[in-house]
Amino acid sequence: MLFPILRLLAVFLLTLAGAVLVIQLLLWASPGDPVDLVPNGDEIRAQLEQEWGLDRPLPQRYAQFLGRAVRGDLGTSLTYRPGATVTELILPAAGRSLRLLIPSLLLAMGLGIGLGFATAGRTSFVRRLAQVVSVAPVFLLAFLAVHLLNELAFYGMEAGWFGRPDWFALPDTDSALKTALAIAVLAVGSGALAEVHAAVEDEMVMLRNAPFVDAAVARGAPVWKHVLWNLLPPLATIAYGRAAFFVGGLVIVEKVLHLNGAGSMLWQACRLRDYPVALGITVLAAAAVCGARLLGDLVRIAVDPRLREAAQ
Repeated sequence: MLFPILRLLAVFLLTLAGAVLVIQLLLWASPGDPVDLVPNGDEIRAQLEQEWGLDRPLPQRYAQFLGRAVRGDLGTSLTYRPGATVTELILPAAGRSLRLLIPSLLLAMGLGIGLGFATAGRTSFVRRLAQVVSVAPVFLLAFLAVHLLNELAFYGMEAGWFGRPDWFALPDTDSALKTALAIAVLAVGSGALAEVHAAVEDEMVMLRNAPFVDAAVARGAPVWKHVLWNLLPPLATIAYGRAAFFVGGLVIVEKVLHLNGAGSMLWQACRLRDYPVALGITVLAAAAVCGARLLGDLVRIAVDPRLREAAQ
């Protein structure tokens, strides 16, 4: 059991280092730099490039960032909030984003599992409806939901049915409804619900026809326990496979709904060409995606003895 875990940890670290390299390459190749946004920046360009490390070659920047990151130092903001450390900026924002990301992933998995159990092995209107709703991208779902809720609320107020709700008007007013809306849009949009639903359905059909299920039925044992236990490995695969899509969708949802999380901070940092902040957030996102994959693989190895034997 120890060797597979060590191998997975090594893959996690190498993948994260590769992600940092790709992000560094993208930032290095992007047009412009933070000096362009500084008043009279052209006059002191050489001084700022030396102070901010922009004049150093890419391999040196990469090695220095990795060395600092190991010690927990992700650098200092250049233009987003000059002088503030990247860590103190992104950690609170990442916490706010996690309060959206984790519930949305759990909601997508829960809905997909419930629908998969209900519709496995037969044609269902629910499945077609889930596919139609889920195919819409998250920004379109968020925009339509905000527009519909605002129009309905405005019509109700004009008709005298109720007073102005606390959440009106979205997305400018902070409220629990806006948070719930962001979670629902992330859980359903960009194919998330349809993919989880379809994958659970396929696994359920295979599990129901598996020999161990027939043996459990013959013994009079409860079948659902065996099915749920054997459903854990594919569910873990589905969860970490969708993690990257949820992280990417988070940037869009936070921007559309005016939520103050890591996604909106990344958008603003890129607009201001604050490379340390943008790099810190993207590295944190890459670590979250790689960590989800690592956790999923560990779950699969712990549940399935065949995977443990194959990894030896």
